[in-house]
Formats: sequence, structure tokens, C-alpha cells
Amino acid sequence: MKKLLSILGLAALAISCVKAPSLEEKLAGTWNLNDIAITGSMNIAGQSLTFTGQDSLIRANNILELSYVEDMENTFTWNQDVRITLNMMGQMFGSDIQDNLSGTWYAVDGGGATPDSIYMTANGETLGFEVLSFLETTLRFRNQTSEVDPTFGETLMTTEYGFDKL
Repeated sequence: MKKLLSILGLAALAISCVKAPSLEEKLAGTWNLNDIAITGSMNIAGQSLTFTGQDSLIRANNILELSYVEDMENTFTWNQDVRITLNMMGQMFGSDIQDNLSGTWYAVDGGGATPDSIYMTANGETLGFEVLSFLETTLRFRNQTSEVDPTFGETLMTTEYGFDKL
């Protein structure tokens, strides 16, 4: 009986020592882009113009590959080939976005107090994304950018991306 209790105690101790996967380990994998939504504003000559956008065509192979190897730098590849329809002042504009990025990434676990974040660095530029929702097979995050152009003024834009895990 004492041996059985000792074995059960050791088994419980061994099970409790299993390391829970990190946010990066959970995020790692191949994600298929299924949605893009954009909101923003432009300030031109002191006048603020708002706009919205939505994907109107997501072509094949819109893949975000997040690679994770313990104790190594995480890498990503992101292929985008989409058509976005923007609505500004009732006028519709179509724009194709074709982008292939690769670089490094890391995630910051918000611990339930703040949103989780993903940071991707490519071509010397780091972009931060706030994780809006993350389940085993779905991921949604957003990025907020601000640009100042001497001709067009300031543009503020929030872009949300939705993915399904392959």
C-alpha cells in the first residue's frame, strides 16, 4: 500500500511539472487569411476624412507561417494577395495589396491584465499587433498605424486581420 501511494505521489508530481506551452508555441503554425477590415481617417489641409475598407477578394495562398523553435529566434513568412475596397465619402475605390514578407517575430503574453501582442520585424521595421481573439483554430489581431505625408497630411489607420489555422 505504501508503495502504491508513493508511486501515485511521484506520478502526480511528474504530471504537475509538465511545462504549459507558451503563447508563442500556441501561435506557431500555418494560418490562412480569411478577413481584412480597415477603418481610418486622413487629415488633409485641416479637414478630417474618414474611410472604411473590407476585403473584396482574398486570393489563394494568403498564408501567415509562424515558426517556433525553442531557444531560437522565431521566424515568419506572410504572403498577402488581396483586393481591398475602400469607402471614402460614399466613393468606392478598389486596391490590390500584394506583399510577401519574412522576418522574425515574438509574442508577449498579457497575462489576462492586458491584451496579448505579436511583434513582427521585417526589413528593419517592427510592427506590433494586438491579439483580439485567439482560439486553437482561429486568430484575429489588429495593427494601428499613423503616417504623415507632406502632401496628403496625416493618416491614421486600424487594420484587423482574421485567420483560420491550417
